[in-house]
Amino acid sequence: MTERLPPELQTELVKLQQLQEQLNRVIAERSVIDSQLREVNKVLDELKQLPSDTIIYKIVGNLLVKVNKDNVEKELDDQKTILELRSRTYQNQETKLRTQLEEKQKKVNEMLSKYYPQRGAGAKA
Repeated sequence: MTERLPPELQTELVKLQQLQEQLNRVIAERSVIDSQLREVNKVLDELKQLPSDTIIYKIVGNLLVKVNKDNVEKELDDQKTILELRSRTYQNQETKLRTQLEEKQKKVNEMLSKYYPQRGAGAKA
């Protein structure tokens, strides 16, 4: 016969699962941001190696538009700043969620021990 989990334990397990899903989403979002940040850094590095009079084109919708190198660098620096901020924000969220997840896991483990104490630990059969 299968035992049903106590309602409060079920509730805590659902919360634990939700925290894990939330953490996974934050990790995935941060990964995307970090990837974009690496790409911006690569482009900035390449731009810095080019002479200042180099003709640069930027994709705008379906068009390639001639742009000033300094303007592009400024735009990319701004984008880099924003991406770094977003990455730090996600990192902070990730840290908080990991802490909450650990606390919730401890609570669930305590509840499991309370409701399902180990019987006959160390006893021989």
